[in-house]
Amino acid sequence: MSPTLLLAGAIVLLSGCVAQPQTALQPAPSLSPPRILHRLVLTSPQGQGVLELRREARWQDGMETMTDSASGAIVVTDDVGNWRFAYTKTSLEGVGLAPEEWLVGLHALSVILTNTSGGDVDIDWEHSVFVDPAGRAHRTIHRGVQLNQVTAPMLPTRVPVGATLNEFIFPAGGVRFGAPPGRASLWHAPAVFEPLVPGSGFSIVLAVKRGETPAPRTFAFSVVAPSPA
Repeated sequence: MSPTLLLAGAIVLLSGCVAQPQTALQPAPSLSPPRILHRLVLTSPQGQGVLELRREARWQDGMETMTDSASGAIVVTDDVGNWRFAYTKTSLEGVGLAPEEWLVGLHALSVILTNTSGGDVDIDWEHSVFVDPAGRAHRTIHRGVQLNQVTAPMLPTRVPVGATLNEFIFPAGGVRFGAPPGRASLWHAPAVFEPLVPGSGFSIVLAVKRGETPAPRTFAFSVVAPSPA
């Protein structure tokens, strides 16, 4: 074997023995046990089921971030149809419960209606309102509203007989586009459902029509403390 080949083989052999750089392992984020912020029930008309809103804190690199998540559903049936309520996350962000706390993905109230009335049903969003825990009535936004058109008149929604409407309700008054302190420009609003505490409540008034006959519906919700378990 030529000296050149022997030298090349030695280089290859030595290269296989060179220690490879080690990738430093990043510490896994630590999670605190989730806690229930509140439980929500439908008191008028009386519904079946309960909604829970939970919060989980995550610590990583000395910083705490919080994630809220919801579970459960409330159902009720009347002469318009079958109603189902839940919490659903939106693209809105906003100030949370504590000073300087910021929540990504504020919750709204999901409203799902299956029309079993035997005729078409209309919901007039322009005359539907959200009544906050202090008794103040607010104009609402729903899934069909573009946030850059939040102040424009809202068209009614028709739910044909047998069809299912999947919507959500969120008060419109506090929704803004801009740059909150220390953040980029985005759509934001005060948190509405996350700060609710046991003993408080709210209601939604939907301007429903069955054909040409007004049939408004008021749904009153109450917040109850989580069970000790």
